[in-house]
Amino acid sequence: MNKLISIILSIAVVVVGIAFAIVGVVQFTNKDKYDSTVKATIVDIEEEWQAATDPDDIDGFVKTAYIDYEVNGVKYEHVVSPVQDDNYEVGDTVDILYQSQNPEEISGQNITSASIAFIGFGLLSAVIGCVMTIKSLKAR
Repeated sequence: MNKLISIILSIAVVVVGIAFAIVGVVQFTNKDKYDSTVKATIVDIEEEWQAATDPDDIDGFVKTAYIDYEVNGVKYEHVVSPVQDDNYEVGDTVDILYQSQNPEEISGQNITSASIAFIGFGLLSAVIGCVMTIKSLKAR
């Protein structure tokens, strides 16, 4: 039974790795759609207590910043900021990217590095999962 669980877990690591890599590739290929920049104002910061879901994590407050911004006379209000930082305060401004064809679609300025991080993490996880799967199958 332990071997079956090991095989299922290792396959799950492969699937999660592939999913992360796909998300990264999609973000990277869509980065050119975010062709405009706008200044947004932080209008609210909510703190919520979050219990650890992983034994390696710790309980703590999680902050979520909300922004207002305006594009072509249309106001977008109380939108979850794509840029989160514990040092932000209400009234601070941040630069965000948006799609000129769809200004509701926003992103932080570091979309390329985030995409590369997703791809790298995904590929690494997939490779580790493959190695784990092969070892689990050979141990059978």
